[in-house]
Amino acid sequence: MTGRLVIDGEEIPRGRVHGDAAALATALASAGAGPGRGVVIARDDPYTAVLTALAAESLCFPVLCQGERWRGVARTRRVAAVVTPGEGGAPSVTAQRDTGLPDFEGSAHTLLYTSGSSGEPKAVELSHSAIGYHRHDVAAHAEITSRDRMLVPMSLLNSYGWGIVQYWLEHGFEMHVESRLSMDRVAALLREGGYTRLDGVGSMYAALLVAARRDQGLATALGALHLRGCGGDVLPVGLVEAYADLVGGPIHDGYGLSETVAWVTQSLPGAWRPGTVGPLIKGSSARIDPAEGEVLLHGPGLMDGYLDDDAANAAAFTEDGWLRTGDRGTVEPDGHLTIEGRIKESLVVHGETIPPRFVEDVLASCDPVREAAVVGLPTGRARGDRLVAFAVVDSAEREEALPLIRLALRDHLPVHQRPREIHLLDEFPRTRTDKPDRRALRARAASLEEERVTDN
Repeated sequence: MTGRLVIDGEEIPRGRVHGDAAALATALASAGAGPGRGVVIARDDPYTAVLTALAAESLCFPVLCQGERWRGVARTRRVAAVVTPGEGGAPSVTAQRDTGLPDFEGSAHTLLYTSGSSGEPKAVELSHSAIGYHRHDVAAHAEITSRDRMLVPMSLLNSYGWGIVQYWLEHGFEMHVESRLSMDRVAALLREGGYTRLDGVGSMYAALLVAARRDQGLATALGALHLRGCGGDVLPVGLVEAYADLVGGPIHDGYGLSETVAWVTQSLPGAWRPGTVGPLIKGSSARIDPAEGEVLLHGPGLMDGYLDDDAANAAAFTEDGWLRTGDRGTVEPDGHLTIEGRIKESLVVHGETIPPRFVEDVLASCDPVREAAVVGLPTGRARGDRLVAFAVVDSAEREEALPLIRLALRDHLPVHQRPREIHLLDEFPRTRTDKPDRRALRARAASLEEERVTDN
């Protein structure tokens, strides 16, 4: 069942969608696509993604949502065809020579790459049953129905966007996709009204909040949404609460990984608790490893594993089959999950472990700050890391921003938790899943430190 589809403001008639999908399925079948014989979506184009997903419904081939990375997979497994946008919108199919490589596992439905935010990207293999859990149980938790009208200004080839495509295939709601994220465009569409849901990342919501403070019509439109879904990095508590104050409802944060299709928790209008990423979805479980406070996950939405990477798979799961997330957090008795941040990104100052989020929430509480990130530079001394803060601030507000930031840090944090340096940027470097690229920020901080030492 598919619903109305609008891409970049152009409605694509259902007859054309199904006709193009049928033609694509025929071409892919001729190229040898089928169970275990994969099809690559080589470019980030929403119509190509939707049609390939529809063709996979009938042919049951695994879909490789990895763009330029597909050639690495094709060296070890059978790739039948590569799909790219064609003339007039209908995709083009390039059949691949059969080199005798083994097929993917018959249970494989989708392969997604991790964001690479904590290391080299890895190919995540998701089964038909994991996708089925997402389409039914996760969708039921999120209260998705065929009556929804969803605005999706994001790529459909990461776990968040691909998960929404799976919802659309199953529930047939109206989906409006924007292939490029433009704040002016998103704001204009929201003002037109009629949407029940908006999905995006934290940086989008931060920018919309700035605009909504100056535009009551936009604030009203944001408040009229049934759900303001958000994925990506952990949201600052201040941003969520600012939405609740301004528009009458919070951002509905959730938690998930490429390794879990998308969500294992999600906040809802009737189940919102500040500081958490929502309650666990029925069927999913979480526990905390007492050694480092790491969140461990279990449930039907977990990946089968990383493709052809035995070492990574051994490190990813506990002996009893729970997924190691790499995130530090806590689970409340009623299932609400709190995420403090990546364990690898924890800051260590004077022997104390400090999640970056604790400092970033203070930075983000300042009105001029749209996004904040804190990284640590090792000093080799007993005092531990040197804290460096980055904040996204509009150029017109920078003169007033630094005093406000320093005042907030002084009021809310002890001396050893305050960043020694604060850098204001127009925007953050981002990973392919639109998270702030902390490795790039850490490299920038190290470069600035090197320049400072050289100048001295």
